[in-house]
This record gives sequence, C-alpha cells and structure tokens, in this order.
Amino acid sequence: MLKYVFLLFICLHLQNGIATPDPTGCQDPAIVTAAEETLDHINAYRQEGYIFSLNRIYDVKQEPKEGGASLLHLIIDVLETKCHVISKKAWKSCEVKTVSDVPVFGKCEASVTFQTTIILHNFNCTIQQVPAVAIVETCPDCPTAERLDEPIIVETANLSMQKFNKETTMPNYFALLNITSASMQWVVGPAYFVEFTIQETDCAKASTDVNFTQCRPKDGPSIKGFCTGSHTTIDDSPEIKIPIEVNCSMYKPTPDNEPEKFHDAISHRTTEKPAVQTPSGSVLLLPPPPIPKPPRVRAAASNCPGERRHSLGLRALKL
Repeated sequence: MLKYVFLLFICLHLQNGIATPDPTGCQDPAIVTAAEETLDHINAYRQEGYIFSLNRIYDVKQEPKEGGASLLHLIIDVLETKCHVISKKAWKSCEVKTVSDVPVFGKCEASVTFQTTIILHNFNCTIQQVPAVAIVETCPDCPTAERLDEPIIVETANLSMQKFNKETTMPNYFALLNITSASMQWVVGPAYFVEFTIQETDCAKASTDVNFTQCRPKDGPSIKGFCTGSHTTIDDSPEIKIPIEVNCSMYKPTPDNEPEKFHDAISHRTTEKPAVQTPSGSVLLLPPPPIPKPPRVRAAASNCPGERRHSLGLRALKL
C-alpha cells in the first residue's frame, strides 16, 4: 500500500513540475496595463481625428521573447472621445462621445513588445459611426450625423471661422483646415453643428487690405486649434439665421524633431524613458454597420473578451 502511495506522490510531483499556467487573458492586470499604454502610443502617433478611449480588450496573443520580453498581438475595442488628436491629451482625461455627440466605435489591432516599457511596432484601426437608427431608438431628439461636404455644413464652418477671426485677439488670421464632424438637430428650425481644425496663417490682422483668400498656412511652427461651431435657421425664414456660435481651443506647436514630443500624451508607468521608434499604422473609417451588427470572430485567449467600460445606453447595438 505504501508503495502505491509513494508512486502516486511521485506522479503528482512530476505533473505539477511540468504543468504550465493558462495563457494570459484579457483581464490579467499586466495585459490591461499593456493595452492602456499601447493606446497611449497609438493616439500619440496619429495626426488626424479624435483621440480613442479604451472600451475593452477583445483578444490577446502572447509570444515570449528573449530577456523576459513578450510580443503581444492585441485587439482593442475603442470609442472616440471629444478630444482631437492635436490636443495631445491623455485619453483617460478625455470624455467619451455619448449618443448626443454622434458616437464612433471601432477596434485597433496592434503588435507591441512589452517588458518594462511598451514599444509599438504597428497598428491598424477601423472605426464606424453608430447607425442613426440605433441613436434615434435610444434618444429620438438627439442630433444625427450630416455629410461633411454638405453645402450647409461647409457654410456653417466658414461662418464660424469668420466669427473667430473677427473676435480673436491673436495677431494673425486663421484658416480652416478640416471639418471633422457635422450633425443636425431640430430646435426652432434646423440647427447645424460642426467641429473643425484651424491653423495660423501668414496674414497679420494689423495689415490693411488683406485678401483672406490669399492667406497661406504660416511657415514653420504655427498655432493650431480645434473648434466647435453652430448656427440655426428659422424654419419659415431660411434667410434669417440666429447668431453664429463658435468656440476654439488653441494649441502651441511642438517641434517635429523633439524626441519627447509625445510626452504629455503618454502615461509612463516606469522611471525609464520609452523607446522611440516610428510605428506603421492606419485608421480606416467604414460606413455605419447594419442592425443587427454582423458577428465577430470569437476571441481565442482565455478570459477574453474583457469587460466593457462603456455601453452608451444603446439598446440596438452592443459595442
């Protein structure tokens, strides 16, 4: 009897010695930290669009490397925030767009080396606006998206730009760069809302007889801004417009050759300086998805997907 007990003990000991832990999953604190820092880097290297916020980690694949490092392949579900990337703000300090802001959702696939710091090698993100039908079902009176090239939207942006140039104390005029978002909501008539970026030009406001159409973006470092504007048209008198509203946040230039130019946007969790390299990456805007949304490929890692951080209260669309 003692012989069998001894053999059983040896078998259990050997089994424990060769047992390997379950693959690291989406709820592992180290993976969560890696995903958060990966999104810091993705946002920092982007030049257009809105800062992404982490909604959940959808899947992860981990490959051990020499020296204790790991190569992570992450799939991260993201939501757009109200902050434009030119602000270089940390995504945790930015408010996620709600149903009243024409929300945008998507995913980012990224490959990173993870040890004491994150090195982002490449990323590819795809984003989509929440379908209007899903917003109306939840909030019938919320604004709905408009095409950025609609004449009324372009007019709203230009009128807002003119008001800013007239009222600002900046020494130079500013020019419209890009219209980044547009929506419409019925108030006393159709109200149009735009968001757009602007850039300082070489035309001084102190000069006389300035032909604004000839103003060009200022050479070298120049101030840029992110603006919101709106105007409302009285339904039975389209030619009567309620006063234009405009509000802009201005951002000083950061030299392109400064190695730490993304310092304010990246939340370092170590005392070491992060490795500096230029990753390859892209952000693709797709049309709004159908309802119900097509099924996704099932997550392969254990404990994946992770928990959602935002739901937006949408009944017809789970993000």
